[in-house]
Amino acid sequence: MPLIDLIRHGEVEERGLLLGRTDTALSTRGWDQFEQQTANRTWASIRTSPLRRAREPAEKLAALLELPIAIDGDWAEMDFGAWDGRSILELRTDARIAEQLDALYRSSDAGRAPDGESCSDLRLRIRRALTALAEAPASDRILVATHGGPIRAAISIACDIAFERTWAFRIDYGTRVTLALGRAANGSTWGEIIEVAQP
Repeated sequence: MPLIDLIRHGEVEERGLLLGRTDTALSTRGWDQFEQQTANRTWASIRTSPLRRAREPAEKLAALLELPIAIDGDWAEMDFGAWDGRSILELRTDARIAEQLDALYRSSDAGRAPDGESCSDLRLRIRRALTALAEAPASDRILVATHGGPIRAAISIACDIAFERTWAFRIDYGTRVTLALGRAANGSTWGEIIEVAQP
């Protein structure tokens, strides 16, 4: 079974915002976190979200290690639609939006931001991404540079844990989660958490 290292991008320059598809750069500390979590490790290949906070350090690492890299939109962060890129504190001043945000944490199917994705939408594309990774040779180790939402969705799917239960895992900037990934006889993907490493 291949080993998959899912790494959340490091700290970003613009903090306090609800960052889904809003494309922002890493801070100096964010670059350090990524480098710390990838130092002295080897992979067969790298996959990355197209968003620059994940893609830029992944591309730099791929060039350094001379590894093949694929940009995969399935690993992008959840699309928060009309809320994307806005201050979380500002959003919470609207009681209706605050209630909708809280509902998303309580139940993965509680709704979505206006013009955004639901947790079910996110899980659907991460299931597709994991299925593709499960086809890799059993001896491969693959790095996926991504975001908090997709990592939670991957844990939920691979380990058969309800998405809302994944809030029990701390997945801060720079966190690396290692999954052993396999395919069951019926074709479904299964996984086992090998390591959760904080920066």
